[in-house]
Amino acid sequence: MCCARGKPRYEAQLEADRARLRPILMTTLAIIAGMLPVALGKSDGVASRASLATAVVGGQTLCLLITLLATPVIYSYFDDLRGFRIISRFYEFRVWVWLRRVEDRV
Repeated sequence: MCCARGKPRYEAQLEADRARLRPILMTTLAIIAGMLPVALGKSDGVASRASLATAVVGGQTLCLLITLLATPVIYSYFDDLRGFRIISRFYEFRVWVWLRRVEDRV
């Protein structure tokens, strides 16, 4: 959205990361804090729930890393690819074909 307003991509990504960091961290840390007692419990019958809690903690940690680190990098790569002449022409052609199909239906 910020790139559409004329901001450079890097500044737009930093602004978006700052805006989304707090809710993502709060959600992830709340889930991890809730699952840690179950994952680390040593009482009777906890073994079946401990494995599930461990998987949830690991999954949330992985999702945190993917959301905050991998997604902006992948977005940057695709944004760089859009600048290549072949890819941008292919994209324009695909959009044009899609618009023609929509117009034919109306």
